[in-house]
Amino acid sequence: MSNDLNPFANENPFTDPDIQRVTQTTQVNQQSLDDYNPFSQPNVQSKPAAIIPTSTISSSPAENYQINDQKPPAYAETSAQKLNLTDIEKQQQELNQRAAELDRREQLINNPTIGVKNFPPFPSWCPGPIKPCFYQDINLEIPIEFQRWVRLLFYLWIFHVFTLGFNIIAALVVFIATGMGATFGYSILYFVLFTPCSYACWFRPAYKGFRTDSSMNFMIFFFIFFCQVIVNFIEAVGFVDSGFCGILLLIKVLGTTGVGNVVAGIFVLLATICFVSIAAIDILMLIKIHRLYRNTGASFQKAQAEFATNVMSNKNVQNAAASVVTEGARSAMQSNSRGRF
Repeated sequence: MSNDLNPFANENPFTDPDIQRVTQTTQVNQQSLDDYNPFSQPNVQSKPAAIIPTSTISSSPAENYQINDQKPPAYAETSAQKLNLTDIEKQQQELNQRAAELDRREQLINNPTIGVKNFPPFPSWCPGPIKPCFYQDINLEIPIEFQRWVRLLFYLWIFHVFTLGFNIIAALVVFIATGMGATFGYSILYFVLFTPCSYACWFRPAYKGFRTDSSMNFMIFFFIFFCQVIVNFIEAVGFVDSGFCGILLLIKVLGTTGVGNVVAGIFVLLATICFVSIAAIDILMLIKIHRLYRNTGASFQKAQAEFATNVMSNKNVQNAAASVVTEGARSAMQSNSRGRF
């Protein structure tokens, strides 16, 4: 009876093939987990990071930054990084010249004495006719880049005056030693004549040419100064009784023996040296000023155009031309009226 009530009395449930299969699989998996050792496998995909003791780290920063003994590339200085001191000094000089030019123009505007005649510098107690005739201030009126040459030209004019004055002294000594008075008389005439004419005829045109960049004034200077060079050679030759103590007069004075002739010969020799020096310096100055003139872009055509403009804008010329035209028209009308009657 008991066997009928137990459903598993006649049949063992674990004998079922399916159950036995599952049981065997579970046992195999359990056995595999029990025998699994993760540290016994040779091929490990990920390894823990190695811990480096602090005692092995180098204390030098340079050694820590060197990787695989590779050194940084050498520093090569490029051409753009090189400082050219010459260019810097040139730029500084240009800036200084510009600043000086601005100061000059500011003084030219703010100076109340500009235009007041101050040359020749006669004292105030001189009588009425003897007064300064020109206004001259190289530092204010001449641009910075040309002040040096205008000043040298003015010093050259002073050397001309000094030589003519010394020529009078040498001619006086010759007159005392030899009795030739013509040279002494002409030397005084040349000093009185050439001193103001040289200043007004070639120094002032050059001064105004540099001041206003006037091609017409430069042309006047070149023509008259070239004539001055020719006169200087004549002075250096020194024809007898010409008024110049030059080479020929020196030969004649030394041709006669005597203490007075020797003294006179020394003075004539010094005057000759001065005349020869002036001739050489004048040639060099003429060449230099001509180069400066060409560098400014001036030309003979520009001088002609400037001359025509100045002539036509001159009121005296305009009045003279108007009077000529008026007289011509009046004479033509009178002749026509007479022909009719």
